Amino acid sequence: MGTTQDGAVVAPAGDQFLKVEGHGIEPIPLAERHGRSRELAFLWGGAFVNYASLLTASLATSFFGLGVWDGLAAVGLGSLAGAVLLGLLSRTGPRSGLPQVAFTRGIFGEHGMRIGAFLTLFLAVGWFAVDTVIAAQAGAQMLDLAGIGAGKGITLLLALLIAALSVVVAIYGHATIKAFEAGGAIAFGVLSTLLFALLATRFHWTTGPSVRGADYPGAFVLGFMSCFALVASWFPFASDYSRYLPPDTSPRGIIWWPVVGVMVPMTLLGLFGLLLPTIDPKVAAGAGGVLAVITRHAPIWVAIPFFAFVVLGEVWANYLDVYTAGLVALTMGIRLRRWQTALGCGVLGGLLAIYAVAVRDFHTAYEQFLLITYLWAPAWAGIVLLAFRRADHPGPGRALLAWAVATAISLCFVNYPNVIPGAHAFNQPLIDALHGADLSGLVSIGVAMAVYATLLRIGRREARP
Repeated sequence: MGTTQDGAVVAPAGDQFLKVEGHGIEPIPLAERHGRSRELAFLWGGAFVNYASLLTASLATSFFGLGVWDGLAAVGLGSLAGAVLLGLLSRTGPRSGLPQVAFTRGIFGEHGMRIGAFLTLFLAVGWFAVDTVIAAQAGAQMLDLAGIGAGKGITLLLALLIAALSVVVAIYGHATIKAFEAGGAIAFGVLSTLLFALLATRFHWTTGPSVRGADYPGAFVLGFMSCFALVASWFPFASDYSRYLPPDTSPRGIIWWPVVGVMVPMTLLGLFGLLLPTIDPKVAAGAGGVLAVITRHAPIWVAIPFFAFVVLGEVWANYLDVYTAGLVALTMGIRLRRWQTALGCGVLGGLLAIYAVAVRDFHTAYEQFLLITYLWAPAWAGIVLLAFRRADHPGPGRALLAWAVATAISLCFVNYPNVIPGAHAFNQPLIDALHGADLSGLVSIGVAMAVYATLLRIGRREARP
């Protein structure tokens, strides 16, 4: 890490804006550590100031039957639970200098780490495709409103263009992504606030829940878990963006700045997403979701900036998806440079996005993808956090066993009909008893930490002379 003549700290040559990052998955040398923990607030703020956050929150009113203010409570609590875990995981970066998945080699072993890498690669490439489809659909609607016309062909072309723009920034790497995310968080935050104000008089602010009695707690849990799942999908990304921080960075800042970065957009966009369906509940519950509400009810001078916000916000989120995908590809043993694996993963995600454009009910597909992303990640994260507190790791066997047991048990608590309409799963009596509540994510992390802690205690007893 260098300094200028006036003593100002500057980033090392290997991590500078609009220069291809030189590091891969090796630890960042102490001499090249730089930055402050508050930068994480802007980075994660940029990741969540987008339509995916708004869409996830809108599910509480448009699909689960919550009202505006109880829905906001579910959104806030679910987001906060996930954000705290994201902040805790971020601590591994400054201590080790490693990306998040590479850090787990000492916990899960080489093979276990590669399992996590494969799942994270699926998650990152999948999110890249989801965000690209959202952006392409919004861009097509924006062009249609502007009188240019839009169809499936236009949407496909937009998906290609958006994928290409996303990959370019990810190829440059950490410093360039950090700068774009910080700028995007501020710009998109201002734009979303303006749009919110312009639509404020059309919202029905006092809309209450449509579910009653014993079914209400289940609906609240679904709202909670949807937002928890959204944040949990970033768990394997956490230290990818904190590993350049100096090792003596305050742990408190490393934990709480990501929480701020997540909670500010999730609260504001969450309220936006909860209120939009109140304008036209039937349209919001259809295949077009809240995008269709904007198209039908917002004046053109409001709708076009809104769709521009959606497009750019999803592109900004894509930077992180492609960057992490490139890193985890390296942990799987692919012998290429980081920018080359990022490019390859971006191409794969772009192709998947083009295929996904043909999905008719995108919102149902989105819910199904959320389920897949958080079934394994909470248990994995809980084990990583417990192991992080130990100076020595007892070997990968215990960690892998706890991960497998927790994931298997969590499958019994999934509300399958919620994501696969019409399905009658093996656990239907349990889901009926819980009135539709999906507790799988919470069960996953709780069981994982309990089993792993128990196995660690057994290991310590066996090690005693």
